[in-house]
Amino acid sequence: MPLSLFMTTTEQRVMDRVNQFIDDNLADPELSIDVICQAIGISRSNLYRLIRDQSQLSTTLYIRQRRLEKARQLLGTTDLRVVEISERVGIANPQNFTKYFTEAFGVNPTEFRRRLSTEPIEALSAEPAEPVVYGPDESTADISEPEAHKQATNRWPGRRLLQLRVGWLVAAVLLLISAVWGSWYWLARRDAEHAIAVLPFRNMGPAGNAYFGDGMVEQIHSALTLIESLKVISRTSTEGYAQSRQPSPKIGKELGVDYLLDGQVRQQGNRVKIFVELIRADENRTIWSQTYEGETKEAVSFTRAIVRQVADQLGERLSTVTRQRIDQAPTHNPQAFTEFLKGQYLMRNRTKEGLDASLVNFDRALALDTTFSDAFAYKGLAYMLMGSEGYRNPDSCSRLAETNVLSAVRLDPQNALAYATLAQLYQERNKWEQAGTFYQIALRYRPNEAIINYWYSLWLRSVGQMDRAIEYSTKAVNLDPLFPVILIGHIGNLSYAGRFADAKKAIDEGQPLHGNLYSWYWAVGYYYIIRQQPELALRAFEQGLRLNPSSTHIQGRIAYIKALLGQPEMARGLLNSMPDVPSNYPDRAILYAGLGDRERCLQYLEKGVETGWLPNYVKVSPHFVSYRNEPRFQAVLRKAGLATSAVQ
Repeated sequence: MPLSLFMTTTEQRVMDRVNQFIDDNLADPELSIDVICQAIGISRSNLYRLIRDQSQLSTTLYIRQRRLEKARQLLGTTDLRVVEISERVGIANPQNFTKYFTEAFGVNPTEFRRRLSTEPIEALSAEPAEPVVYGPDESTADISEPEAHKQATNRWPGRRLLQLRVGWLVAAVLLLISAVWGSWYWLARRDAEHAIAVLPFRNMGPAGNAYFGDGMVEQIHSALTLIESLKVISRTSTEGYAQSRQPSPKIGKELGVDYLLDGQVRQQGNRVKIFVELIRADENRTIWSQTYEGETKEAVSFTRAIVRQVADQLGERLSTVTRQRIDQAPTHNPQAFTEFLKGQYLMRNRTKEGLDASLVNFDRALALDTTFSDAFAYKGLAYMLMGSEGYRNPDSCSRLAETNVLSAVRLDPQNALAYATLAQLYQERNKWEQAGTFYQIALRYRPNEAIINYWYSLWLRSVGQMDRAIEYSTKAVNLDPLFPVILIGHIGNLSYAGRFADAKKAIDEGQPLHGNLYSWYWAVGYYYIIRQQPELALRAFEQGLRLNPSSTHIQGRIAYIKALLGQPEMARGLLNSMPDVPSNYPDRAILYAGLGDRERCLQYLEKGVETGWLPNYVKVSPHFVSYRNEPRFQAVLRKAGLATSAVQ
């Protein structure tokens, strides 16, 4: 008995909307769980639950089944070729379509269509026929099934009535069992909302040991993100609650979660004591707590135990693979782990001093354990940040970063941070296809890591896949709702895609939180540039410049807009004072675009692609809208690896 019989009216309406949305978008091969959740306004875990209870299928298989049902209908009602039907139902690979269809209906599409003209429709139905029950002395070996059924029924007219009564009795028993089980199930599920934030643990030991508690939180958070059905808020959004006195219901509402994991850590000498509690936020009620105490070398096993307990309390069933990943220790050397935690802690603010010091700690960790994959991955990330922030030579840092993250991957082929860092490095080198592949691998192993979803959304923007860019930046915002960088990028994606109402709503909601950041006005300024409202864009950039008077990038955009408005003096002055070196080619191209000097704009785009210095998002940039059909501009995109055929 399907549990959908016990759905509430609201749940059934939601399920009807889900089915309608799937059916309306069957032709889209990119139709995904996240797209459905965003369109319907439902969490992944609730969508999974509704579909599982209605069909006993996973969400992915449920979507596939509806594709195949539509294909079966088209085979019987149209003259479309099999390959055309495959495309219409969103299964782009015809071989996969044939395989899935045969698995579902026991016959391949071509044979199914052939049989339609020679056999009754019922014979081809996926629904099983009603079983026929015969008496012990009835032989039907020499007659057809319909005739045998008729003879058996005629021999004992009461048999059919008895079958019906038995059938109803069995159905009633199953109904009762399902009702009892279903009631228990729903009551149990109501307490498992599958959204959690790990708050900063309070350091109860010496001030110099704060890194240890911070590292414990990072390890717990990282392990929880391995649970795909669990929404785990990113640490950049939770860091603001360190030592917070706000009540749990308020924190839960601000972060959009139902559960908070809070704790205290005391690490001194070779001893550690960790207290954790899982709080139901809206009720401000502790539903589980535990104290772990032992030697510092046991800290890794303590964090794994905490994650397993939290998963159990939330009703999350861990697969064997997920459990193995959670239980996998980053290193078996306690001293190496301590050095690694110090390095992580020093990276947080991305200052030159912090990054330099973190590299020292990562090297110490690797000297103690040469197989420490995470230490290699974070060392690679530190080098990448050193280059991107301009603290060291970018080319040298890029090579060092690549060397270290490749070492991380060799030691742990599922190290998501290493793959994501590789993707960033290859993107900087205009190796777009390789970058996209590595982002996808990273997300396969860490689908709920906010920053990887965000980085991937920017890659998608760069190659012009705006709908998917929004899909991933939306997920990143949901996972890290208070991190301004991610919201700024999301607003950019919405603006570039022309979804101005959604972008304006995000701007209005984010303004009270982030209106004191100069980078916020960069996003607002571009929103108005794309909307072709230069006066409002100018106002936004000028506000950003007031907050950060030294920003040469904002000065450049102000000059660009003034040039558009017929005030070219600032743009010309900047061009005259700006050294003609590769790092300035992007800004020079944009300024010449503002001045309407197409020849020089194209010259600097061509010089930029030769030297690896192009404006960000050049393919979709509002600065070059009128250039997009020009052969020279298309040649720049091809040389940069951004031609349409190269990035699909």
